[in-house]
Amino acid sequence: MKEGRDISYEIILEFERKIAEYAGSKYGISIDSATNGIFLSLLYLKYTGELKSSDEIIIPNRTFLSVPMAIVNSGMKVSFENKSWGGCYQLKPTRIYDSAVRFKRDMYIPKSLYVVSFQYKKPIPIGRGGMILTDDKEAADWLRQARFNGKHPNVSRWEDKFEVIGWDMYMTPEQSIRGLILFNNVKDDNPDVCCDKDYPDLSKQLIFKRK
Repeated sequence: MKEGRDISYEIILEFERKIAEYAGSKYGISIDSATNGIFLSLLYLKYTGELKSSDEIIIPNRTFLSVPMAIVNSGMKVSFENKSWGGCYQLKPTRIYDSAVRFKRDMYIPKSLYVVSFQYKKPIPIGRGGMILTDDKEAADWLRQARFNGKHPNVSRWEDKFEVIGWDMYMTPEQSIRGLILFNNVKDDNPDVCCDKDYPDLSKQLIFKRK
């Protein structure tokens, strides 16, 4: 509390501003996990018409298990390609990039929805959490509502007019405070946490072969 008012949302905004400035994007939308960052980004592209449910999303066959699951849970099809990668890769043919294991200054790719992670093994080890980086204001506005049950940020529940069906996927102020503290020790050039060789071949999993 500060001067009799709740500053919880201001703390979250400050953390988002810090990460966006570091990465080189205009906006940062904090989220409860990088996986849900990918999920919401896919749903946003469906909302805009850039994607449809029948579309196939192509990812490397060696990556973290939750990525193809986010694709399937978003209502789209997942396809694997045998491709080496390090730090960051594109969910083809979209403008979404999975950068859960890369965190460097100016890492942001222009016009993308660029997803980073704050899992405990990452350069900002909050323990859980992530962020979607973008320079697209319409995307940022939609994602901020979608992550918080469709609510407009900082608007009273009595006055809010809902426009988006949302999810309970926001980052808490307490996590944002921890992120701000840990950010003070982050370097400009951090080594990638892992690459394709650190993951099994998910294309061999029967669950992803079901129609």
